[in-house]
Amino acid sequence: MKKLFLLSMLLTASAISFAQVNLQSLVKTGTRLIYAVVANGEKYDFIVTIKALAPALVFDWQMTNAANSSGTITHTPQAMLSANTMYNYFAPGAKTLSDDMISVWLSKNTFTGLTKGSRSVLLRMNTGETPKKMGMTEADAKEVKILVNGEKETVEEQMAIVLNDAGTPKNDDETFFSFNNSAKMPVIIRMNNGFYLALKEIKTK
Repeated sequence: MKKLFLLSMLLTASAISFAQVNLQSLVKTGTRLIYAVVANGEKYDFIVTIKALAPALVFDWQMTNAANSSGTITHTPQAMLSANTMYNYFAPGAKTLSDDMISVWLSKNTFTGLTKGSRSVLLRMNTGETPKKMGMTEADAKEVKILVNGEKETVEEQMAIVLNDAGTPKNDDETFFSFNNSAKMPVIIRMNNGFYLALKEIKTK
């Protein structure tokens, strides 16, 4: 009986070692999203500090690579609704994106397109590129382990991959991104898009 109790305690501890968090309750003005990046043979952090969420997303950013660049990205309200081009390559300083561009987030239209109906959208994965058909082939969200203020937590992600015209995975293109499974907080969780990044930590303090 004692052994069964100990086993039960161990299983319970394992199950709760990573608890699921709601990003909508965490991400506010001042919150920092810290992404691990692998690009051009370098590994470094991409740090996003939220300055405003309404009427549109504004954030400061910093790269901890050798260049140690930083700046501020401002979105337009229209971009938060309908932007279909991802802005991923940053130049130092302040920049206001055009109505069709969005960064670190998904627009409302993109989130809706990926989670309802055909579950696919046309997106420019980088500025100046030809749009790709991005879509979801799995209905269930998956859990990703992160840290929140140093504590082990998980977030739910949905995965979007490149599809061909028939709506099946395009196996010769490994581009993908995943996003938080929330229409009110569709934050990018991971991305493989000429570089790789993954949300590893959120700091609210």
